[in-house]
Amino acid sequence: MSEVRFAVDASLVPLAKKLRTLGLDVMVCYSEEPGKVLLICRKEGRILLTKRPSLIEFFEKYGQEVFYIKDEKDLKMVVEHFKLKPERARCPYCNRELLPTPREEVIEKVPLYVFLNAEKFSRCPSCGRIFWRGSHLDWVKEVIPDGSGETETDKGNKDSGKRG
Repeated sequence: MSEVRFAVDASLVPLAKKLRTLGLDVMVCYSEEPGKVLLICRKEGRILLTKRPSLIEFFEKYGQEVFYIKDEKDLKMVVEHFKLKPERARCPYCNRELLPTPREEVIEKVPLYVFLNAEKFSRCPSCGRIFWRGSHLDWVKEVIPDGSGETETDKGNKDSGKRG
């Protein structure tokens, strides 16, 4: 499957973080200038997710793919519309793929309770944050088509919580 890449406007940062947690490449566009956002999306092959009617009109005028988001809680709609399947989790802050990290490397970097109870850990190669699978990710089960709530990284050698 070729990877679908997204851009979101600055009002959808919470949605971007959740999509990244599912392993999707999502860039946040902070520019208020529609032309700049359009050029970035064209150059990088990204689909814009936005709440802004002005951006939707501008993108449609120039034939660039855009998807209307009613609010940042529309995650399930995005997953279903684009038939997305979770892959390797990404850092919700940096958008980099997380790397499996041995338990012994995180013992002093996560709370003791987490170290004792989490099975797998991952690290962002860019910002260094540590992630593990925790109950705060229960929302994933509601949006993943197979109902497992697991990304490929979870199934292989991953996590998802956060510390750093």
